[in-house]
Amino acid sequence: MNIDIKEAHRRMLYLLQSFDTVCKKHDIDYWLDYGTLLGAIRHQGFIPWDTDTDVGMLRSDYALFLEKGVSELPQDIFFQTPETEPAMAPWSWLVEARLRDRHSRYVPDKKTPAEPMQFGGLQLDLFIYDWDGKYENALSNSFERNLSESRIHLRLDEVEYLDTARFEGVEFPVPSGYDAYLTRCYGDYRTFPPEEERQIPEVVAWSV
Repeated sequence: MNIDIKEAHRRMLYLLQSFDTVCKKHDIDYWLDYGTLLGAIRHQGFIPWDTDTDVGMLRSDYALFLEKGVSELPQDIFFQTPETEPAMAPWSWLVEARLRDRHSRYVPDKKTPAEPMQFGGLQLDLFIYDWDGKYENALSNSFERNLSESRIHLRLDEVEYLDTARFEGVEFPVPSGYDAYLTRCYGDYRTFPPEEERQIPEVVAWSV
């Protein structure tokens, strides 16, 4: 059946909390990133029109998550990489790994090509950060490395120590330097975008 944005947010929060539980158990550091970080700081929860969830982590923590965390995810969450689902390979330049809700699926509109994947449910994107050799103290992920105009460069000192922020009533880790980072990402990030840009994308999730 059709699910509305509130139900989609509820399911995405479940993805995030499940990921958080595993990371805490194994002392794996991560932080809310991109639109999810913006949502935590500006809305104390999801941006009302956002349809996915973003987290970031260092490569070393991702390796630990692969070793100890993936096998402990709930059965209704699929860990999606080019290895677990080869059809994801063309998108791996954008994001290396995702957690997918097994009980939903994004249904694109006529303008958006469908992803030819078995698991296309609501998602939590994992952005994996490495040292960026071109800039001192800079980190970058596959998305930023492949889109030259998007070289935002998270600084190591912004995530060396993590703070927490309230997101949908739950505390989650955020970069200690979130203000400078969000300013680089979005400019005046505390100001809402124009009304016409606050639309839920024409992508509908259906339960399956």
